[in-house]
Amino acid sequence: MRYADGHSDFLNRAIDLPEKDWEKLASSPEKLKRNGYIMQIYAIYTSSDSLSTKSALRQAQLFRKLKYPKILSKDDVPEDNGEFSIMLALEGLLPIDGYPELLYVFHDLGVRMASLVWSRINSFADGSLFGKPTTGRGITPVGEEALKIMEELGWILDISHLNDEGVKDVFKKFNGTIVATHSNPRHFCDIERNLPDEFMQEIAKRGGIMGVNYSVKFLTCSDNASIRDIVKNLEYMVKIMGEDAVGLGSDADGLPKYPDGFDGADDIHKIGEALVEAFGNDLAEKIAYKNWLRVLRNSLS
Repeated sequence: MRYADGHSDFLNRAIDLPEKDWEKLASSPEKLKRNGYIMQIYAIYTSSDSLSTKSALRQAQLFRKLKYPKILSKDDVPEDNGEFSIMLALEGLLPIDGYPELLYVFHDLGVRMASLVWSRINSFADGSLFGKPTTGRGITPVGEEALKIMEELGWILDISHLNDEGVKDVFKKFNGTIVATHSNPRHFCDIERNLPDEFMQEIAKRGGIMGVNYSVKFLTCSDNASIRDIVKNLEYMVKIMGEDAVGLGSDADGLPKYPDGFDGADDIHKIGEALVEAFGNDLAEKIAYKNWLRVLRNSLS
């Protein structure tokens, strides 16, 4: 079995570690390659402080230095038996807050996917605030400018972390591919960070994909979860979205706690085995890696 994953926070964790310690992280590229991954999307994540832009640039530089094939266009997406490849995304536009024209700079640095927000408010939109009262604001005028530039650049738009009003605006105003790289069904945990059925269906209708998040909280709305709960969420996603719009989006190296039995890429075979048991080999392969590769080939310029 091969694996493709839509979201990892490895870059943010690794920039302040010596390379010899990267193996301690859940989704280091060498660990992924060793365990059968064919594709990983690495996100640039920054916190809300004055160092956001500097941190983003440091992460982009680290990505540039990684000695693995980079996905910059549809022609770079590996075939099913191809070499492990990596792609760069922006998780929230805080590093360019208020200046959508800087998306062109990050394009030159290798970014090919972005979300407007993390789970907070910026000048582009509002994030899902983890249970806090929401403002009810959707995409702002400067956010609309960012969407137009992303369309021009051929980027994929990630709606994980965007509030409901923003998602509805995106569906009206963005014509490119829309994905949710690391989100779960609201059916199992009714928080804004997860997606309702109608959002999931719209992503599928537009040829996008939703990657299941391994967060214990998002999977079960409790402090405990297992690999079986990952599969349970995927079963519901397939029911609502169809078998071609569902994949993996672990949020590895961005979670405080993983489901029982999974501590990182060394355990991915357990998820693979559970997928085959639940779905059979053909659909398991689609969920594990084929759907992500197809969406990237169909979406990137």
